[in-house]
Amino acid sequence: MENNLPDGWDELPLSEVADARMGETILAKDLTGSGIPVYSAGMDNTPWGFLEKPKKIHAKGTIVVSARGSIGFPKIPKNDRFASTQTTIALKLRDEALTDYCCLWLKTINWRELTKGGAIPMLTVGDINKLVMPLPTPIEREKILSKLKALLPKVKDAQSRLDTIPVILNRFRQSVLAAAFSGELTKTWKKKEDEEEWREVRLGEVLNDLKYGTAKKCFKEKKKHPVLRIPNVVQGYIDLDDLKYADLDKKEYESLKLEPGDILLIRSNGSVSLVGRTALVTDKEESMAYAGYLIRLRVNKELILPEFLQYQFQSYAMRLQIELPARSTSGVNNINSEEVKNLQISLPPIDEQEEIVKRLKSSFAFIEKNENEFNKAKGYTDKLEQSILAKAFRGELVR
Repeated sequence: MENNLPDGWDELPLSEVADARMGETILAKDLTGSGIPVYSAGMDNTPWGFLEKPKKIHAKGTIVVSARGSIGFPKIPKNDRFASTQTTIALKLRDEALTDYCCLWLKTINWRELTKGGAIPMLTVGDINKLVMPLPTPIEREKILSKLKALLPKVKDAQSRLDTIPVILNRFRQSVLAAAFSGELTKTWKKKEDEEEWREVRLGEVLNDLKYGTAKKCFKEKKKHPVLRIPNVVQGYIDLDDLKYADLDKKEYESLKLEPGDILLIRSNGSVSLVGRTALVTDKEESMAYAGYLIRLRVNKELILPEFLQYQFQSYAMRLQIELPARSTSGVNNINSEEVKNLQISLPPIDEQEEIVKRLKSSFAFIEKNENEFNKAKGYTDKLEQSILAKAFRGELVR
């Protein structure tokens, strides 16, 4: 059978060059504050904890592969001695000169394909032993390692630098929102003599209506009425993917029918960061209904623009008002109708609200453009490491 390897290369099952064994059963309650470091499944190359007297101790240079839940993520702990849990497989190369090479090669394995079929991803020693590793000559192996040690840190550095961009963009977004709702954004917009006072008011003072959604069960099969649920409420807009339906009687439907300019708010969720998330209803969602874990806010448009309120819900000051009282020890975080009505909002004159919305749209378009560029660059760098490793183990980096 043709293997397409470069001249002078060989390939061998891992069982012929390494000894693999499962880690020992170690529970969280068994861990101690000191002793032998214990490694568990996952990508982090840091100890999960310590154990005074583990049954299986691995020597320095042993590769640890995640074998339960998170599959793969080969790593070489730096400790002289360590243990690993039942969620890992320890792999010791018989020729220590192959350790770094093997660990890097294992990063090219499609672990998902190898472990597909079970309800919980699981890797066995048998699976590991059947893997076939390409083996170049010792001279070429050292050249490959040298090349990878030069290239991969540069990829990691690029990834680390890219990872700072979402943080910077979010800070910029919050600084623009803070300026918008403090009056700084439009400070020089009007002549001083024309200025009207800003007011701090309760949200309930600018609402015409606040109503919870339907408790009726929703289905994927198309029925009378499309019903928006929590997954449809994205930050600021409504996503119509995964739309479900329900049969509502006429009276309930009429009371829940959405209009452009309505705001949907998530009132209950296991994640506190989702509680109070809002989305603005547009013409596309007109006449749809909405589910029980959502609240519909219908504003008095003579006092406040729906777009202005929608942006204000994204501000840090508003998030603090929502998240602090919503936190729960029971695992479900809530905000009720009275708490929503009591939220404090900034209320400038309507014409200034219009100017603020205009400027926020412009700033957010700039942020979105940069986020799209980041996602493209992130996708490229995430694939770059795999591309370099694949070339390395085909012999293409040194020939």
